[in-house]
Amino acid sequence: MSICPSNDFQNFPTDSVIFQVQRIEIFVIPALAVDANGYRVCLRISSSRGYGWSEIFVDDSEISFDLQDWEHQLATFIGPFSIHTLTEQISSHLQQSTFYDQRAVYLFTNALHQVNFLPDSDTNSEVDEELILRRRAIAYLSVH
Repeated sequence: MSICPSNDFQNFPTDSVIFQVQRIEIFVIPALAVDANGYRVCLRISSSRGYGWSEIFVDDSEISFDLQDWEHQLATFIGPFSIHTLTEQISSHLQQSTFYDQRAVYLFTNALHQVNFLPDSDTNSEVDEELILRRRAIAYLSVH
């Protein structure tokens, strides 16, 4: 897995100066496929510019992540940032930490690239999706 924070977030409009990360959510959901023994770990960013999603599959044999550790890591990304500052913070965070599970930052970085900037997005469908994910999740984390 490669984590490459980039200075050119392609989905961000060039006029975006400040990006406010309001909430980061983690959903741990059992895999539904018959052959898949493991979990989908989904991360959702709620921001001033929309929502971003990312997910990874975690095999049963590697389900040894600590959501409290993930909360500690992700809490540093809550608040207002310029894209440049946020990118620097991600890079710095990755350089300082070689002994922890980097999947939380990997998911955050990927979700950041997927932020949806449609101002008229359907809030009801996003709320419905969140409720479905919460019902299916065996673990849930909300950082805000």
